[in-house]
Amino acid sequence: MKTLAKPIEMISWTEESGRIHPLRFKIESPDGSRHVIKVSNIYNSELNRIAGNKVYKFTCEIKMNGYNKICELRYDVDSCRWSLFKL
Repeated sequence: MKTLAKPIEMISWTEESGRIHPLRFKIESPDGSRHVIKVSNIYNSELNRIAGNKVYKFTCEIKMNGYNKICELRYDVDSCRWSLFKL
């Protein structure tokens, strides 16, 4: 997987227990167009400390350009920001 660390707009839902489920996100391509990507499956989610910040890491399967791909999404709890970290 290639490291991108691109900020994204995310739609997710959260259980009463605090567990987060990413659903779909928007990403901007190099030509400036925006694409909506659906999260098909979540394989793994874990809470880590990265550089002192709490970060949820999600290993997911997404459907992009008609192909299924594995990616890593990250949610920074302190700044409330999502990023597409690896693709």
